[in-house]
Amino acid sequence: MSKFFIHRPIFAIVIAIVITLVGLISMMNLPVARYPQISPPTVRVNTAYTGATAQVVNDTVASVIETQIVGVQDMDYMTSNSSSSGTYSLTIQFNQGSNADMNAVNTQNRVQAALSQLPAEVQAVGVTTTKSSGDMALIFSLNSPNGTYDSTFLKNYGTNYMMDAIKSIKGVGSVQEFGSDYSMRIWLDPAKMQKLGVTLSEVTAAIRGQNLQAAAGTVGQNPTNGQQAFQYPIKIDGRLVTPEQFGNIAIKNSNGKVLHLKDVSRIQIGAKDYNFIAKSAHKEVAGFAISLQSDANALETISNVKKVLDEQSKSFPPDLEYKVVVDNTKFVSASINEVEHTFIEALLLVLVVVYVFLQSWRSTIIPMIAVPVSLLGTFAAFVLLDFSINTLTLFAMVLAIGLVVDDAIVVVEAVEYELKYNGLAPKEAAIKAMENVQGPVIGIAFVLSAVFIPVAFMGGMTGILYKQFALTIAVSVVISAVVALVLTPALCATMLKPHTPKEHEDWLHRQLNKFNDALERFSNWYGIQLARLSHRLSLTVIALLIFAGGTGLVFHFLPTSFVPAEDSGYYMIAVNEPPGATADRTMATLEKIASFLEGKNDPEKPEEEQLFQSVFTVAGFDLLGGGQKSSAGVIFATMSDWKYRTTQPTSINAMVGQTFGFAAQGVPEATVIAMNPPSIPGLGTTGGFSMYIINKAGDSPQ
Repeated sequence: MSKFFIHRPIFAIVIAIVITLVGLISMMNLPVARYPQISPPTVRVNTAYTGATAQVVNDTVASVIETQIVGVQDMDYMTSNSSSSGTYSLTIQFNQGSNADMNAVNTQNRVQAALSQLPAEVQAVGVTTTKSSGDMALIFSLNSPNGTYDSTFLKNYGTNYMMDAIKSIKGVGSVQEFGSDYSMRIWLDPAKMQKLGVTLSEVTAAIRGQNLQAAAGTVGQNPTNGQQAFQYPIKIDGRLVTPEQFGNIAIKNSNGKVLHLKDVSRIQIGAKDYNFIAKSAHKEVAGFAISLQSDANALETISNVKKVLDEQSKSFPPDLEYKVVVDNTKFVSASINEVEHTFIEALLLVLVVVYVFLQSWRSTIIPMIAVPVSLLGTFAAFVLLDFSINTLTLFAMVLAIGLVVDDAIVVVEAVEYELKYNGLAPKEAAIKAMENVQGPVIGIAFVLSAVFIPVAFMGGMTGILYKQFALTIAVSVVISAVVALVLTPALCATMLKPHTPKEHEDWLHRQLNKFNDALERFSNWYGIQLARLSHRLSLTVIALLIFAGGTGLVFHFLPTSFVPAEDSGYYMIAVNEPPGATADRTMATLEKIASFLEGKNDPEKPEEEQLFQSVFTVAGFDLLGGGQKSSAGVIFATMSDWKYRTTQPTSINAMVGQTFGFAAQGVPEATVIAMNPPSIPGLGTTGGFSMYIINKAGDSPQ
């Protein structure tokens, strides 16, 4: 086969160019992520029963929905949360590898079956079903630096003018809004109601009957007497919008006197509820946390979200701005950049080593042409294998550089040998060399593939990680063998020249000759030592056993984990006050911790070098249990770029420890847990593991 391409080098070069172009196109279109997609598909179901207690929500909503959903196709397990604010959330985890879209459809069908059994108030609110992971990929806030707008206005502005564009972005799963919608708040006076003989049911019936949007019809519409020249649609006032309009609602008419709503109540426009209090830099803001779909391309999705935010900010009213307080993709980008730098460094190192040993620029250029072709061809295979560009696949390609360059070096050295010692012309030398090394090149490719390919059949989440790593190396080795049989001999026959003795050697070649002499002396010494060891087999066996035992001991004592925890650039602090604590009390505790963190900043340093770039607090959000809870809160502490935090005291782990220390002394009445985000996005809300106690006997929580 190689002889065919040696006589047709242009054909070989065209094949290499095609592989390169396909690889480049694939590389530019492949998704980029921190790790392969291993988080199982997740579907979330949310609704609310306004005014109900957690027990009522559990009995009337949770039990009905979960009875229908349990056993849905490919379901692994599900967890739910019923809060005292009336909200209900259900998270269903599906088996790895199942279709996320079908999971959402099957879940929605089960929800529809349960809808008719839910209370009318819940049906009016609606039940939403979304594909979404629990991981908050991006959190941004809307702020009013000069205090022109309150948090309710900020939240409603974001909901009305920004959320539609954000939720329509491919990959966005759900948006958690830390704030409340506007509503008409009617504060009834029980004393006046009793005096005037008004009941609550009469008030609610009057509001429902007079606050509605009705279809009034058309005047002059057929059938008519034939004399009608025009027809007019009737336009009437719809729903009420001002406190005055609501105040004029007639409740009852007795003795010729009309009793209005304003006679028994105080009416004002306010927030629908006050479950959340969000602050940034000790000022009330509106917060929005974006969770992605389980199969989303994180970098692409968050990049598109940022573009929408930038575009929307151009039309903001005065004294309104947004700020990104948490961005998971920063760490992903930093990780990929580090691996890319290592990738380039490995290529440069290979270039130097190849030149030092081959000692010819022509001989060096050939492997350096073959290596990029093999690696870019591997990117083309990623499309067929449904892989992404992530830290594992790039790490595998860094290791593969040393493997793929070997095939090219073997071919080049074989051709150089024929040129130098047998005096053949380049083309004849290439043909002769390939007759000798063609079999070994193919054999090496099969052996290495046999080592790595079986790893791809491992199951579970760990198997997915190993699969992408192993198949990346296996594919690169196979493509390298093809390039070594097609392109490398053609380049050798075209670029290499017969050896001719040089009359005068330059400084570089004199230094290389010294290196050759030293290498030859070392090789001779090493050969002598091997000859001696061949007569002392027991020493060799003992040394091998010592190395094997030492390796086993090191393996035994090294800590183990699924994926090591890393400095993601931010961490989270979950706060729980005693049960029944108000949101204001919870916020006071959060503010104490926030002040402690912000006290770590140095006012003399530039803003971008401050240790904490953002401290975002939310009272009313239960990070660990999920849902709304007045006695729970969370802090998202975003730290400066890694290049400004090069010492151990400024690391995430150090600050987590300091946060625990401050909480024990500064807020002893609260339970404070500082933690890293999940190592793999999509696997939970926090790092570490979760544990649930199942009450099968019907006992009380105590």
